[in-house]
Amino acid sequence: MIVAGVMSGTSADGIDIALVRIASSSRFHLLAHASYPYPKAVRKAVLAAMNAPSASVADLSRLNFVLGELYAGAVLAAQRKFHLKADLVGCHGQTLFHQGDAHKFLGKRVAVTWQTGEAAVIAACVGIPVVSDFRPSDMAAGGKGAPLVPFLDYLMFRDPQVGRIVQNIGGIANLTAIPAGAPLNKVIAFDTGPGNMVIDAVMEQLFHRPLDRDGRIAASGTVLDKIVAAFLREPFFRKQPPKTAGREEFGREFVKEFIRRCARAPKPDMVATATALTARSIAEAIRN
Repeated sequence: MIVAGVMSGTSADGIDIALVRIASSSRFHLLAHASYPYPKAVRKAVLAAMNAPSASVADLSRLNFVLGELYAGAVLAAQRKFHLKADLVGCHGQTLFHQGDAHKFLGKRVAVTWQTGEAAVIAACVGIPVVSDFRPSDMAAGGKGAPLVPFLDYLMFRDPQVGRIVQNIGGIANLTAIPAGAPLNKVIAFDTGPGNMVIDAVMEQLFHRPLDRDGRIAASGTVLDKIVAAFLREPFFRKQPPKTAGREEFGREFVKEFIRRCARAPKPDMVATATALTARSIAEAIRN
């Protein structure tokens, strides 16, 4: 069976497609992969909707269908490019809101998540079954909904004699700790904090660029160590795993406060400090 995996992360920069041949739960082979950037207007709409205090229900519904069409188009484009035909699509969708811990709402305590990108549209356009709602399914079973990549990390990197830590750096950074010879229920996985999310947002606001290409601006600046240390004392970083994060923790409000604290520093120093926050939060998570 060939499965087309479809992913859009918290960076909201586009759609990643992986075409994988799966023979069994432990035998699979990556055949090809491709990335397709979001149109600028779509990315703007996605970022505006993420963790928004208010939004138009009509626009959210429209965005759901537009993303479904874009996901379908990306799968079809990848199939044409690599001359492959998928039997199944697995689509994570675009996260607009994620709250891994339960909060009070209408007299109940609920943990929630929301990924948009209509699976029914993908199925109709591509003509094959689509599996989706990975995060809600995990949360319905008592999980945090993220990170989800540890299942794959365990299959790929477990070893009977060597313990391993696998670190992913996307919009949010997360790690998977796999003890030597461990069964799946002994694997520890959690979000360590921001990946490129804060760096990209600082770049957008200060330099009107979507990212710091090759880290050049950060490399030209000086890290504001006191600022990094102060942020690392905040509740998320002190919390013990399991824990999960998103733009709710490190989105526009966080970036606004980050820039306020760094306000008198040269712009490259702010980018360097945002980069150091990612690096040091990862290092502390691994160490602790």
